[in-house]
Amino acid sequence: MAVVDREGLVSHWSGGARRLFGAAEEAALGRPAIDLLPVTGALAPDEAPASRHPAAGRARLTVPTGDRVAVLWWAYPLAGPGPERLLVLAVDAAALRPREHGERAPAGEPGDVLAVERVAPGFTPRTDVPAALELARRLPALLPGMSIADSAWIVAQALELGYPVLEFGGHDRVPVVPA
Repeated sequence: MAVVDREGLVSHWSGGARRLFGAAEEAALGRPAIDLLPVTGALAPDEAPASRHPAAGRARLTVPTGDRVAVLWWAYPLAGPGPERLLVLAVDAAALRPREHGERAPAGEPGDVLAVERVAPGFTPRTDVPAALELARRLPALLPGMSIADSAWIVAQALELGYPVLEFGGHDRVPVVPA
């Protein structure tokens, strides 16, 4: 999870973001989000945050170790008096490719669920997800260095815009709860 400020710089970087994108918090903070996150266009500087909708997508990127990572992401525009303008949640798409004995299958190989049915990030009304309160409870703890009031404000906005889900084959939706 990451938060981007009005200047387009990373202002908060969770341990999960470090593991997924390969950049330590010290290296990520203050850097342009476009250098670290695959959410190009999710926050245009000339748009009023209140007039926009959340965005979601998929990307393949190279992390600092040189490895390629497939990522599914959700971006929530934030409005208000603080500097925070975008909340980004992301997951490693490879984790969705089960294989025998719990191993992950490489893309295109047997066991690659993504090759069989399309998995896409999406949103659903928070009222459709019983786990919405779980997300509300867990997100503030994942925003390092942020006050409880600020993190609660961000969580409330995100849930109002839509709960993050994985859509399988366009029919089934599974709620995403960050770890």
